[in-house]
Amino acid sequence: MPQKSAGGVLLPKSAVKFERYPMGVILSVGAEVGEVKAGKKVLFSDINAYEVDLGTDGRHCFCKESELLAVVE
Repeated sequence: MPQKSAGGVLLPKSAVKFERYPMGVILSVGAEVGEVKAGKKVLFSDINAYEVDLGTDGRHCFCKESELLAVVE
């Protein structure tokens, strides 16, 4: 979807600053985690996540519960 400025000027994607909010499924939670459970879909900021290589094809990230943006139902 093209991004427009307030004046209606079409801006290239490279000129538009945006943040990415990937969606993921929680695989496991620590003992002190209160509200989210394994199996829930969540949105998170990739800035606050620590990506780790587990030797599989998938992308795995660690983040704090307080840094999750939303639970997707």
